[in-house]
Amino acid sequence: MAWFSDSLRSAIAAVNPFGGLGQQSVAAPVFTHQFALAAYRSSGLLRKVIRIPAEDRVREWRDWQADKPSIALIEAEEKRLGLVAKVKQVETLRGIGGGALIIISGADPEQPLDPRNIGTGGIIAINVVSRWQIRGKDWVRDLASPDNGQPRMWEMDTNLGEGKKIHPSRVICFRGEALPAGSALNDEDAFWGDSRLVQVIREVERSDSTQAWFSELVKKAKLLRFGISNLTDYRPEDLNARVALIASGENSINATIYNLPTKDGAGNEAGGEKIDDYQVTWAGIPAMMDAFDQRIAAVADIPFTRLMGRSPAGMNATGAYDDQNWAKAVSAGQQLETRPCLESFDAALIRSAGVAQAAVSKVTWKWAPLWSPTEKEEADTFKVFMEAIEKVQSSATIPDRAFAEAFQNWLEEREYLPGLSAALEKVPEAERFGIAPGEDDNTDPSAIQSEGGDPVLAGAGGDGSALRRRAANDARFNDATPRSLYVSRKVVNVADLKAWAKSQGLPDLQDDLHTTIAYSTTPVDWIKMGDEGWNGNDKGEITVKPGGPRVVEPLGNRTAVLMFSESALSYRNMSMREAGASWDFPDYTPHISLTGDPVDLTNVEPYRGKIVLGPEIFEVIDTTREA
Repeated sequence: MAWFSDSLRSAIAAVNPFGGLGQQSVAAPVFTHQFALAAYRSSGLLRKVIRIPAEDRVREWRDWQADKPSIALIEAEEKRLGLVAKVKQVETLRGIGGGALIIISGADPEQPLDPRNIGTGGIIAINVVSRWQIRGKDWVRDLASPDNGQPRMWEMDTNLGEGKKIHPSRVICFRGEALPAGSALNDEDAFWGDSRLVQVIREVERSDSTQAWFSELVKKAKLLRFGISNLTDYRPEDLNARVALIASGENSINATIYNLPTKDGAGNEAGGEKIDDYQVTWAGIPAMMDAFDQRIAAVADIPFTRLMGRSPAGMNATGAYDDQNWAKAVSAGQQLETRPCLESFDAALIRSAGVAQAAVSKVTWKWAPLWSPTEKEEADTFKVFMEAIEKVQSSATIPDRAFAEAFQNWLEEREYLPGLSAALEKVPEAERFGIAPGEDDNTDPSAIQSEGGDPVLAGAGGDGSALRRRAANDARFNDATPRSLYVSRKVVNVADLKAWAKSQGLPDLQDDLHTTIAYSTTPVDWIKMGDEGWNGNDKGEITVKPGGPRVVEPLGNRTAVLMFSESALSYRNMSMREAGASWDFPDYTPHISLTGDPVDLTNVEPYRGKIVLGPEIFEVIDTTREA
């Protein structure tokens, strides 16, 4: 135990420059180089406290916003320079006490770095140094200067022992949290700020010491106790021989020797020898060890589950709240500390990557998300976004070409449709983005009424897209007269359904095969319902893919309808209801009415092939028609 105690004190002294366990000081001094590195390397917990924020800030890195060729060039340059790994290193140094990236180019390092003079490959390397490897010279102390508190030149020792001067524009400093004004010992300490080690050193020391003490208890889990009467009367050599003999049958000599009384509690003669075991009680020890670690997590502002690699505990615990809070903390550090450092040399990086001069000013970036949404979350996000897109498009405030180009770019960036970019490159530009400028589609915007006065959204090409756009432009500043609304899509591949019905022994299908999308007895402004043009092909058609849930059942006055699932139709129904359309049914299920004749559905297998639906048809409700 004496050896253990001395070793523990030595370890604590090596890690903690502020004194032993339990000793508190009013203000902790700033870490020296030796103390900071000793603390970081001597404690696994201290290393995690520093490493976790550094890793998470760069884990997903950043997404560049520019044209594809420029993005490819920049990402290749980052890879060549090993930028991600080096930013992680310097972020780790920030936690220890401070660090910097040194930009190496072919120019004189004492001269300012002008990004405009950087050519392709102009940055030779980006290297990492700690705050103790460079020294600031000629500190600015003019309160009226924007450079107040910064050096006019940095100096770095070389292998030859002489100082190498480096201009501040070539040194990207990753500094700790700013010290309170007037608390710094010198200009260097004031500039570099506080080490994160100072924040957690005492709590980590307590936890490490507790873990060490409890690990020693494991050796006492089974303690052999020798009781010998008149112990003091034995000669040392005789005692050693006796103890060795008793312990020879034990696996380890984990024993204590005590003097066995010669009389028992009743005054009777006792004595002789006694051998018994002492069992350590472990109750409460794990909870106490967790309490010390939770204190570290609280002081370090890192979730306990993340710091300790533990799954959430407790009833219904998922850890989602901790993850969200930690993501916010990491995001704040990225924005407030890491981003300004990166932006200070991005202009040089972009030019070194070979990006065209005209495109440099258009290049931006944002941090990549720290977590990936689940499939359901991504589907919900897509649904909400598409509903917003639909409303933007129906407002006709954005020209069709610009809208199509922006929407296609968004689909490519989010990778909702893999291979979209390659496929679109094969499509002629006029067809890719809609009607080419100056092209006349020979449609008459005033001809928006069919026989009977019902609007027929059809253009010269039959797809109705041109007419819908023109009608929206004409009507966007004037509300249309509210009226009842029935929206449907006719089945295009009727022959496929009829062949299936014949194979199932069903009677002839009704002539008008269609699916209903909206049935609003409440009068609404049709223009505000928008259109679904973005979801169809150039004819306004949509295709329900083969497979998925299909059911043939009676519904209403129809003896057989084909029910199926299609999110585009469900979203469209919901968007119209949100725009004011009524729906007088419990819920919405896409379906195609097949027949009203008597039919036995017992052995009927549903149609599982593709369903091609034509463009949306807007009509006033005919009370004889069933939805």
